[in-house]
Amino acid sequence: MAAWKRGRMKKLFLVFLMISCVITPASCETVAEVLLVNADHPLPEDYAPQGLVNLYEQKRYFLLANSTIELERVAFEAANRMFKLAEDEDMNGFIVTSGYRSRERQAELYAEDSETAQAPGCSEHETGLAFDVTARYDTGTFEDTPQFQWLMEHCWDFGFILRYPEGKTEITGIPYESWHYRYVGEDAARIIRENGWTLEEYCEANGGMEQ
Repeated sequence: MAAWKRGRMKKLFLVFLMISCVITPASCETVAEVLLVNADHPLPEDYAPQGLVNLYEQKRYFLLANSTIELERVAFEAANRMFKLAEDEDMNGFIVTSGYRSRERQAELYAEDSETAQAPGCSEHETGLAFDVTARYDTGTFEDTPQFQWLMEHCWDFGFILRYPEGKTEITGIPYESWHYRYVGEDAARIIRENGWTLEEYCEANGGMEQ
C-alpha cells in the first residue's frame, strides 16, 4: 500500500476514535449500546439526552400524571407501541407519572431527601430512557394490579426491563420498585429476562462494570 494511503487511513482512524470518544459518556458504562447509570457509574455533568419529546403533545395510548413529562423519542415510541397492545387487549388505565428529570431537578430532590432520592448524575431519569408508571385504580401498590402483571409479561418484548427487581437490592443499590421501567432495546431486554438478570449483571456478563 502506498505511503500516502497508509497515512490517510491512519488519519481517518484517528478521527473515528476522536468521534467515538465524544459521543460515549466517559464516566458511565456503555455495553453493547446499553447505558448503565447508578451510584458507581454516574452520568457526566454535561450529559444531555438526545431527542426528548413532550408526551402530552404526542398521540399516545396511556395517561399522564401531568403535561410536562418527557422521554427520549426512542423510549416513547417503544412505550407507546407497548401500551397500544395493552389497550388492544383491554388492559387500560396505565398512568405515566415521571420521565426525564434534569440534573438540576435531581439535585433538588436529593437535597430534600437523600435517603430515597439518588444523587445528581446517578438517577436513570436523567437519561430520558426511564419512566415511572401506576394504574388508574391502584389503591394499594402497583405490583398488586393487573397492569403490573401485564407489564411483567410484555414489557421485555418492547425493549423495557423492570429496572429494580425484588431481591436484587445488593446488586442495583436500589430497593425494589415495581413502577420503574427502563428502555434498553429488545435484544438486551430479552437476554436480561431469559437470565433473570439486572442491568448491572447484564453489563458485567458483557464485559462492562470494570472500575
